[in-house]
Amino acid sequence: MAVTLKPADGWTFTANYFHTDLDSLPDFGVPFNVRVRRPFTESIVPRDTYYGFVNRDFYRVQQDTGTLTAEYAPSDGIKLSNRFRAAHSVLDYVGTLPQAPVIPANGNLAGTTLTLSPQSRYQTVDVVADVADATFKFATGPILHTAVIGSEISRENVGRDTYAGLRSELSSAGTGGTFTGTGSLTGVNILAPPNLLPFARKPYRAGNPTTIPVDTKAAYLIETANYEDVVLLNGGVRYDDYNVSSTSGTSTVRAHSGLLNYNVGLTVKPQPFLSLYGAYATSSNPVGAELDASSSAYGGLSPTATVNQVFGPELNTAEEVGVKAELFDRHLLATAALFRTTKENARETVGTGAAATIVADAAYRVEGVDLELAGKITDRWSVFGGYVIMDTKVTKSANPATIGYRLANIAHRSFSMLTKYKVTNWLEFGLQAVNNSRISGGTLASNNNVLPSYWRFDAFLEAKVSENLTVKLYGQNLFDRKYYDAFYRSDAPFTFIAPGRSVYLIAQAKF
Repeated sequence: MAVTLKPADGWTFTANYFHTDLDSLPDFGVPFNVRVRRPFTESIVPRDTYYGFVNRDFYRVQQDTGTLTAEYAPSDGIKLSNRFRAAHSVLDYVGTLPQAPVIPANGNLAGTTLTLSPQSRYQTVDVVADVADATFKFATGPILHTAVIGSEISRENVGRDTYAGLRSELSSAGTGGTFTGTGSLTGVNILAPPNLLPFARKPYRAGNPTTIPVDTKAAYLIETANYEDVVLLNGGVRYDDYNVSSTSGTSTVRAHSGLLNYNVGLTVKPQPFLSLYGAYATSSNPVGAELDASSSAYGGLSPTATVNQVFGPELNTAEEVGVKAELFDRHLLATAALFRTTKENARETVGTGAAATIVADAAYRVEGVDLELAGKITDRWSVFGGYVIMDTKVTKSANPATIGYRLANIAHRSFSMLTKYKVTNWLEFGLQAVNNSRISGGTLASNNNVLPSYWRFDAFLEAKVSENLTVKLYGQNLFDRKYYDAFYRSDAPFTFIAPGRSVYLIAQAKF
């Protein structure tokens, strides 16, 4: 819902609000066979095997966001704006992780057992933020300038709890396993997970919440200089003051970061349809910024951890050079770019078990080539997509043996292309092809776990029934390809299987 008011020349007030409710049954994927380094669904487990409990598990999301915007433009060269936002969200779930499969000594995969471990969360997030900026447009001789100066102030408060009461009252007889006191079911046959067991009561919140308030204050300046649409120079600088703390009971850990980052870019247009460009930018990831993470190993702050968690921010740099050409009478944009991203002061875990510690001395690099097409080849035929080739590498680590390894959960080659054809003025037909190369597991160090590469093909028909009604029939994964989105980083992970063939009918109405 949105409302816009223009009470006087130069003044614009906008208010919008949206509410979201989601209610579903969570699916945390399928187990992974570390002997052959492939998911069990590549061998004996049917892809539709579900390892959760339908009468215990749930997944609910609720979000309410309201935004007020005020803009004042006293002249063509000046615009002042202020945006205020308040938001409240709830993430509420109990799910089941299919973990730690044990293959019998005789190698009979059908006799494999695993542990079904509960994963739960009740998390609220409240955000209040205000962004104010001023835009100035002016000229110095033949050079046109656009400058933006602004500030941002925000307060974010995260409350996180877990659930208890996750253990079934049923004894081990008939379950294929044994329940632990925390709600994990051990010794379950991989081919026959029990999805429906009697529970004496519904899950209830454990009552041991962690609260994480975050205060951010920032100021920034952005400048673009345009010389006759032939040379364009842009740059910006931003400073963030970031304060975060994490409290559980009487335990608290705090961190403060001052983050100064900048960017600069140059574009040269020897012809109106051709652009050559280069860009360089820095960014920072302050410690504790992964607010939904309950462990410092995942980028969060744990108030009960006994190891040092407070380090300086991770420092990132991004470099890119490329060329953009507007083809077919400037209706189709073709882009070719080389890019490199580096990260320093990255955090990593050293040691295992009780001896594990967090250090901030790792570094890695991502570099590659990006090729893209976007726009129309003819009045009726359009294409959107591209091909990316990347190489990733750990360049520094507390464990020298990991230097040179690729980064995990990254497809080093990816392709996506959507092509659409307008059959008539009211009917459009489209095809899409998606390809990702195989994905390695682990963290900074490879553990040789791999998800296979895949191709996926989609199609749609879109009909404009009237000026106010559009109907779209969309088919995803038409050939019902079995593929995987990602997997957990441990040496005995579970993996998230992607949806099979799906068909959607979508209606969009304007009124």
